[in-house]
Amino acid sequence: MAQGPKKNQLLIRFLSALVMLPVAIYIIMIGGLPLFILISLLSVIILSEWNGICEKKPFSLLFIVQSICTVLLLLQLKMGSQYMEYAFVSSIVSIIAVAYLVNAKIVWAILGFLYTFIPSYSVLLIQENFGSLVLLWMMLLIWGMDTGAYFVGKKIGGPKMSPKISPNKTWSGLIGGTITAMILAYVFYMFAEVQNITIFENALILLILSGSLAILSQIGDLTESAVKRRYSVKDSGSIIPGHGGVMDRVDGILFVAPAILFIASFM
Repeated sequence: MAQGPKKNQLLIRFLSALVMLPVAIYIIMIGGLPLFILISLLSVIILSEWNGICEKKPFSLLFIVQSICTVLLLLQLKMGSQYMEYAFVSSIVSIIAVAYLVNAKIVWAILGFLYTFIPSYSVLLIQENFGSLVLLWMMLLIWGMDTGAYFVGKKIGGPKMSPKISPNKTWSGLIGGTITAMILAYVFYMFAEVQNITIFENALILLILSGSLAILSQIGDLTESAVKRRYSVKDSGSIIPGHGGVMDRVDGILFVAPAILFIASFM
C-alpha cells in the first residue's frame, strides 16, 4: 500500500523538474536581466525559508532588511558599483541592528544573509565574467549529483553518510551521484562549444574537477540538512511540488558557485 504514495511523489517530482529545467536552462543561457531577476527572486524566497526555519517567522522586519540588503548588493554588482565593500559592511551592520531590535538570533541572521548572498553573488559573477556555458556546466554537476545520488542510493542503499544529519544519504548514493555528474560533464565537454573556455581545455582535469565539485555540492546539501536538523524541520518549504522549498533544491550551489568562481578566476 505504501508504494502508491511513493510512486505519486516520484511522479510529481519528475513533472516539476520537467517544467523547471527548460526554464532554468533558458534563463542561464540568455543571462542578463532575466538571470538577475531570477537570482534576486530566489534569494528573497531563500531568506524567507531561512527565517521560517530559524525564527519561525518567514516574513518579518528582519526578513525585509535581509532581502533589501541582498537585492541592493546584487544590483550594485549588476551596475558595476565601486562601493561594494562599503555596502556589504553596511548590510552586515544593519542586519545585526535589526536582529537585536526584534530579539532575533543575531548569528543565525548573519548566517542566513551570507548563505543567500555569497552563492547568488558568485552565480552572477560567473555568468558575467566567464559566460553562460560555465554556469550551465555548474548546474549540470549539481543536478547530476542530486539525481544520481537519489536513484543509486534508493537502489543500492548501504552504509549511511551521516545518519544524524541526513538519514537518507548513503555512500553508494554519493559515489553514484559523483559518477553521474562526471558523465554529464564529459558529454557536455564533447558536444557544447567549450573549446575556447580555459576551464574546459583539458578533458581529464575537467572530469576530476567535476567529480570534486559534485562532492562539494553534497557538502552544501549536508550543511542545509544540518540547519534543518538543528531546528527539527524536514523541508525548508513547500513551494516546489515534490521537491520542498527552494533551499532544498539549490543547497548544492552553496559551496560550488564560490569554488568555481575562484578556480575560473585563478585559471
